[in-house]
Amino acid sequence: MKLPLKRGFGRTDRIDEWWKGPTAMAAYLGLMIVYATWRGFMEADFWIFSELGYSAGVGHGAGTMAIEEHGSHVLSPLFSPLIIPGENSWIPRELQWLSPAMFILIFPAGFRATCYYYRKAYYRVFFHQPTGCAVSKPWNEYSGETGLFVVQNLHRIFMYVALIYMPILTWDFLLSINLDSEHSGLEIFNPEIVTVGSVVLLINVLMLSGYTFGCHAFRHVVGGGANKWTGRPMNRIKYMMWRVSTYLNENHKDWALYSLFWVMFTDFYIWACTDPLFGWTDMILWGGP
Repeated sequence: MKLPLKRGFGRTDRIDEWWKGPTAMAAYLGLMIVYATWRGFMEADFWIFSELGYSAGVGHGAGTMAIEEHGSHVLSPLFSPLIIPGENSWIPRELQWLSPAMFILIFPAGFRATCYYYRKAYYRVFFHQPTGCAVSKPWNEYSGETGLFVVQNLHRIFMYVALIYMPILTWDFLLSINLDSEHSGLEIFNPEIVTVGSVVLLINVLMLSGYTFGCHAFRHVVGGGANKWTGRPMNRIKYMMWRVSTYLNENHKDWALYSLFWVMFTDFYIWACTDPLFGWTDMILWGGP
């Protein structure tokens, strides 16, 4: 039997300030979505954005996707791996107006959008299903992952693709600490320069690792279906991975929120250091010419 709730948007018998949490979460997620969308279009050869973006024929102004100071290369995670439409012949001409971010963000965005924690967050704050415990909502009961929401079942697929991004972002960090980006092999592990941007990239990798490897789907992949942890060496390795994933999963909400903020902050820092509007400089912490 249904509880005798008051009917109507946000109506409830609760006497606490239940609305503060959902309101703050709506503002936070909304801000992150607006910022990422703006930055994606900012680097596109489209409408007013064509005067801002690097991908707009490569000749329009300075790019804001990477810091190229002191010989280092600090690439924004929103544009990694960097795909410049105008320089890649495999991209149809009709799509060359797109921003580099539009070619790669679909996967990390899909991973987060189908994440179990994010589902709970945006179902409550945007869809009001429900806004809070014992709080009325303006429409019918939640009907599950049906219709358009069947895409939520692709979460594990998005997780597999997200795992590929981790070594790519780690490689970006390693490139940022070398004066000569042409270095290859083991020379890449001999840092010649460390800037604030390099540290920001490193923290970003650590944040995303905590979020990705603590994902419910990843935890099930490494530990699900195991009947015995000690039978074979591979089982013992899986058990170790499962324990690490479980440890991270216990704070999955924090990893989800903080890593999302840090991705956007990392991109903003790089934008601020490459756009005269802000006038920031990527300070050298160690080494340099």
